[in-house]
Amino acid sequence: MRILYCNKYNFRFSGTEAYLFDAMELMRSQGHEVALFAMSDERGPATAYERHFVPLTNFKQSANLATKARLSINAIYSIEARKRIAGMIQDFRPDVAHVRNIYHHLSPSILWELKSRNVPVLYHINDFKLVCPAYNLISSSGDVCERCKGGNFWNVVHEGCYSGGAAASTVLAAEAYFHRWISTYDKCVDLILAPSQFAKEKLIENGIDWARGRIEVLPHFQNCPSHSKPYPGAGAPILYFGRLSAEKGVDDLLIAMQRLRNVQLIIAGDGPQRPVLELLAENLGLNNVSFVGHVSGAELEELIAQSQFTVFPSRAYETMGKSILESYAQGRAVVASDLGSRRELVEEGQTGLLYKVKDVGQLSSAIAFLHERPDLAQKMGAAGRVLVRQRHSQEGHFHALEKIYESLVRDKKTALQNMRHSRPPARDSAAERQRLRIAFIGGRGVIGKYSGIETCYEEMGTRLAKMGHQVTAYCRSYFTPETPEYRSMRIVRLPTLRTKHLETLVHTLLSTLHACFSNFDVVHYHTLGPSMFSFLPRLFGKRTVVTVQGLDWQRKKWGWLARCALKFCEWTSARLPNATVVVSRTLQERYRTRYRKDCAYVPNGTRIMARRTGDYLESIGLEPDSYVLFLGRFSPEKNCHLLIEAFEKLDTSMKLVLAGGSSHTNDYVARLRQRQSERVRILDWISGDALEEILTNAAVFVLPSDLEGLSLALLDAMGAGICVLASNTPENMEALGDAGFTFRKGDVDDLKRTLALLLFDSILRENTGFRAQARARENYLWEDAAAEMDTVYASLFKFSHKTSATQTKAAGTAA
Repeated sequence: MRILYCNKYNFRFSGTEAYLFDAMELMRSQGHEVALFAMSDERGPATAYERHFVPLTNFKQSANLATKARLSINAIYSIEARKRIAGMIQDFRPDVAHVRNIYHHLSPSILWELKSRNVPVLYHINDFKLVCPAYNLISSSGDVCERCKGGNFWNVVHEGCYSGGAAASTVLAAEAYFHRWISTYDKCVDLILAPSQFAKEKLIENGIDWARGRIEVLPHFQNCPSHSKPYPGAGAPILYFGRLSAEKGVDDLLIAMQRLRNVQLIIAGDGPQRPVLELLAENLGLNNVSFVGHVSGAELEELIAQSQFTVFPSRAYETMGKSILESYAQGRAVVASDLGSRRELVEEGQTGLLYKVKDVGQLSSAIAFLHERPDLAQKMGAAGRVLVRQRHSQEGHFHALEKIYESLVRDKKTALQNMRHSRPPARDSAAERQRLRIAFIGGRGVIGKYSGIETCYEEMGTRLAKMGHQVTAYCRSYFTPETPEYRSMRIVRLPTLRTKHLETLVHTLLSTLHACFSNFDVVHYHTLGPSMFSFLPRLFGKRTVVTVQGLDWQRKKWGWLARCALKFCEWTSARLPNATVVVSRTLQERYRTRYRKDCAYVPNGTRIMARRTGDYLESIGLEPDSYVLFLGRFSPEKNCHLLIEAFEKLDTSMKLVLAGGSSHTNDYVARLRQRQSERVRILDWISGDALEEILTNAAVFVLPSDLEGLSLALLDAMGAGICVLASNTPENMEALGDAGFTFRKGDVDDLKRTLALLLFDSILRENTGFRAQARARENYLWEDAAAEMDTVYASLFKFSHKTSATQTKAAGTAA
């Protein structure tokens, strides 16, 4: 097995790193391949993979505002760390990752990369950071604090419980909110390893409900010397060792020592409260108390062995009392506050004594009781040593850890195999389907198909409504007539500013605010621009989805500033919603490569149409199979001018028909209309029966655009059995496959040549149309698209019936 350990330090900085290096050495001795991903630091040993390490970062160094802002962003989500672990994964090819202490310097961003590479993640906690931005559920006074329970992380700023100051506290709160919103731990962690049952229960109690079935308890190990040193007997000192900070309750211990003048206390440790505690001891006249500073290793073991028993008066929860195990290992009993995981380690009356937290009277009584009974203290210490040997042996711990690794690897392989071979289960019964309240935001509206987005609104929304969901379409007041319902969808009409740059922005913001205070389960944004607001409904407990139809920032109609804004929205579409959906494999690969984001693939759809007869063609002077057709918006990237230029060079009796309208491109449309002639007809928007009639009777449908997502006009032409000629953009070629013709994008001569070939050969056009319709029937029906989207929605709620679209179409829904 190849095991990748992830930790921000590459040397034995603390007990966390000591554990990790011990684990690596033991797993290596068992024949496993191990590697470490960390920060690059000269204090650590050289490794074969250190070229992938994250550069050394010091968050405490003085820096200018720009550097502090950059460091703050990296602490929340480090793109650099994610890129570097990608290289590490590529090189080492791990079977499993053991992640511990990655905050700030590596950041949880690396979890997304591990997920995207299908590496199972064991997340080993040694604090309460998942539910407390300040790590340890401790208030500024050093007492237990659970004000952030349920995700109210702003309390870390309001209460001032983090010693780093308001700015640092704000970053911690932002980090906690961000990863809660994008469900980092839920989506990326396969198993949480907790050192105590208390830590497991506290995580669940504080809002990590998703982990209820994904937390396993594995207590710390503790090595015992082969022989314990002789018990020092009556008169020996008692010992506290550990950090000297408010939550450790050492001031309670000093006050208790006022009543125990005959007992000697040694305090071994250092920390921010040491000067305060030394002053307190002096003011209390405690000549029986001595401070010896930080002690570790063999010196600490000797200090424990020379004590009668140890005392730990902590006021705060701890994930696991390692100091208690160290005491037991030397055969020394423990007096400890009755709180948190200490109840799992101290067996009352057997291995030590517990007292009520902050009850100085009980504490002094417990110390006096045990100090006056050295034989009992010795007996309890011996029992503690047996407990460590039986429950906390290094051999047993790492054997259990190895089994956990094996289980994770096995489960991941099984899941991947199922993903490849499974299909969504049939759901014929309405009772088997979870009914959701879904909001559509981003399009102009319904009852007037201005572009592909409006078509998606209608076709997707109608079918989802028929499946039992309650669908609400947010529409612009000027675009959609006043009606409470249309095709089984509820309609909400809101105003906007009808300007090129503000129309979508204003309407999306108003729609989002309305949706936040409505009872929706899912808020579904369409296109890039609206995605910038997709985080807001999440603050109100709703799931959000963004469908990316194409890279709108590439459209020629936009100026520099608008393109920059839309390019930013490409990033927000990948990072802010619960799920990102793309309509083409080309877009799916771009998001995977550029953002390391696995998106659900749900293509647009169409209907299978037969040739329609009616009066419309005759009314505009056209006959079936006698014209070339373009349908869509008249904007520069659609290259309608290129099509007109190519057609005008052809010697043919056919006509060219372009039907559409302006998309804040009036100047471009005016130039097109100047080129109207007997052979070139430019029509306004058409819809309904007239649209179907003009489409199904065309000889050739041409899509000459420079930029597409997955063109609905192209799919409709395929569904109508019309021969299609399109530019060779990746999206067009993906849609057509071998069921249509393409020309070199922007090449008027290649367009003219290919169009001439098709207009000359009616049999070729007919056969191509048949193939196109068959391809549409197999791959691009609205019914299939709606079913796939329903599965994406289901995956957000983990319904029992789900098999996500990311599974069925090789993608994921992570942020």
